[in-house]
Amino acid sequence: MAIHEVTDEDVLQRCARCGSGNRLALASLEVGVARREDVDDGLVQFPPCPACRSTEFLIRAAEGESEYPAPGSFGHLHRLLVGHLHAEFVQRGRLHTARKPKGGGASKVLVGPLSQEARERWFPQGLRITVPPDEQPRAPEESSR
Repeated sequence: MAIHEVTDEDVLQRCARCGSGNRLALASLEVGVARREDVDDGLVQFPPCPACRSTEFLIRAAEGESEYPAPGSFGHLHRLLVGHLHAEFVQRGRLHTARKPKGGGASKVLVGPLSQEARERWFPQGLRITVPPDEQPRAPEESSR
């Protein structure tokens, strides 16, 4: 699964299984996935793909993780967008109900959105990724041949 664009209202996601593009309203997404009594606040679960019903997740890079090895590549830009999107959800209070602070206190989920410098350097045309031909994802049936 990959995200290709983030706007103020939605995110464009490309399904890894069938390749369909899906625009998802940011207001419909939240940080955190519950597993029994724990909530993993590094995940954002997307709703099932309308075309193939596959369910996918965004996984935020761990704090302190090393720099991406190929700056400017699709993987690097995707990592930046995922971190930014995660931070936007936290700032908007879009947290799984088990992660919402009780009594109005601050959340323990601490991340920051992209700086203006990073936006200008990596996303001069807005928060979107144009995939170069040599980095185009292969359809599942193509990669198994």
